Amino acid sequence: MLRNHGLLTVASSVADAFLAMYIFEAACMVQVRALAGHRELVPIPDQILAGAKQMNEQVTHGLGGMLAWPGLLRKLERDMPGYDQ
Repeated sequence: MLRNHGLLTVASSVADAFLAMYIFEAACMVQVRALAGHRELVPIPDQILAGAKQMNEQVTHGLGGMLAWPGLLRKLERDMPGYDQ
């Protein structure tokens, strides 16, 4: 996060940068909603976080953003034909 400038995402590919930004934005929305409940938050134990990361790698076969990228491009072409011209 850049002070007074917003978010910055860098990755080895556009697909991975998009996925990182998407996940980051979703996590921020969850945190804001959780904080809006005005209750003490319960942190997720590190062991559960590590397990979730491992399951993600297994499910996506390490493809990261490339798993969803072709579908996202098809949706963009459907929604905005000729967007790249």
